[in-house]
Amino acid sequence: MHRHQRNLLTLVLFLPLFALLSCSPAYFDPIRTPPEPLHVRGLDKLSWNELWAGIVFNGEKVGFSRLKIAPLPDEGLFRLESEAHLRIRFLGLSKAISMKSEDRVRANLQSVSLRHEMVLDGKTLLIEGYVKDGVLHTIRKTGPEAEPSETKLREPLYPAAAINLYPVLNGLAAGLKYRYEVYDPQTQSVTAVSQTVAGFESSRSLGVEPSWKVKTSMLGQDVETWINRKGEAVFELGMKGVLITHRETENEARRYLSEASLNKKDLVLDFSVIRTERPLACPREATLLEVSLTGIAGELPLLQGPGQEASTGGGDGKAVTYRIRRNPGSPAKISGPPYDVDSYRWLLPASQVESDHPEIINTAREVTRGLSDPLAKVRRLAAWVAHTVKEAPVDSFSALEVLRTKKGECQAHTMLYTALARAAGIPTRMAGGIVYMDGVGFLYHAWAESDAGGWVSVDPTFDQVGVDATHIKLVEGPGWLAIVPIGRVVGRVAATVIDYQAACRP
Repeated sequence: MHRHQRNLLTLVLFLPLFALLSCSPAYFDPIRTPPEPLHVRGLDKLSWNELWAGIVFNGEKVGFSRLKIAPLPDEGLFRLESEAHLRIRFLGLSKAISMKSEDRVRANLQSVSLRHEMVLDGKTLLIEGYVKDGVLHTIRKTGPEAEPSETKLREPLYPAAAINLYPVLNGLAAGLKYRYEVYDPQTQSVTAVSQTVAGFESSRSLGVEPSWKVKTSMLGQDVETWINRKGEAVFELGMKGVLITHRETENEARRYLSEASLNKKDLVLDFSVIRTERPLACPREATLLEVSLTGIAGELPLLQGPGQEASTGGGDGKAVTYRIRRNPGSPAKISGPPYDVDSYRWLLPASQVESDHPEIINTAREVTRGLSDPLAKVRRLAAWVAHTVKEAPVDSFSALEVLRTKKGECQAHTMLYTALARAAGIPTRMAGGIVYMDGVGFLYHAWAESDAGGWVSVDPTFDQVGVDATHIKLVEGPGWLAIVPIGRVVGRVAATVIDYQAACRP
């Protein structure tokens, strides 16, 4: 999550972790601002054409990124080649991540065409597209099938790889603000980016030369970038210092291949786990949990129900108290503000949730054959997903892929269940938060909620209809994009258990 070389924001959306240098602003000193702003009037006027950066995660070097700019024979067009390669350990396994993008742009960075390739543990997602007459046309491929899509644009579109170039070409001076839209390959969406030039700083201890500090926000994630007087991004911090990229030579950047292979730390688990003072026995049988969480207030909404009450009463307002009773396996009206009464939105297909695909529709029909009661369908679908999809530490691009491979982690189970439930006519949304794992602590997790005459929580990973009381919901929405904001709090949450009851306790 770092770099101009593959803009840090695109990695922040992918790897929401890293606690080192969380107080990094203390390492930077404001200095006298240059009398003239930096304003490079076109890609052909840059004094450089390639940048390399190292990627640091939880105190360990885990990868590198690169950005290369090349003019094309086509009049006034340029090619932006960006890539990032990472290798991390998670649950004892080494996971390889590779992201490559090739964007054709005009001299002012506006998109003409795009090609994005993401490889996760040998599986490939390919997105190709072009802009014509104010419409973005894309084709998404994860296997033999090609899924076309069209998005009407409200304004000029820019590639995510150009985020750190935009202020360079439009002007770097303290106080300047920008807003524009980019295509983000990680979320496969057109989304707004806002940027503010916050000042001119340097850091002797971090080796950062005098540079403009640019604050960038996208999809609820914030990144701070330091851009030198040549327009090069030399240092970046994501997730409030959780993720770092810093400029390196090509040889230094590529050295991660050997360093990462020697890394034995389970970086993601070590950083994200939320431990409690005392262990919680039999978490899958938990009927009541009252817990105080710090690190949530002001970052995420306080969601209510089903079975969950959240409040910030008392104290300094920094702690949120959650009181959760096991959601009964039958629909019930929730306490607190009512949910959106228009259930139609929870029946629509969404990015990575292809509830309108024939394979999804046919599977939902077969699994629920002979059933008419919505709750009975929910139970059948949840059980089918739990017993059919093998739990494995592999990443999945969509519900359709999970249906075909029959393996994945909690998000895979949730994407597939959500798609099947919607295909069966059951309004369903995705939920994300934390759940207690025996012998470990609270870990980040995904599950679903279905409207079967009233909202009921469903965990297709644990085969629970009416989830246990250790499920604490922090975000919700129609698709995987709604889960992204949870990255704001990963590595920053602490838990204090106030009350706990489980069926197995004496």
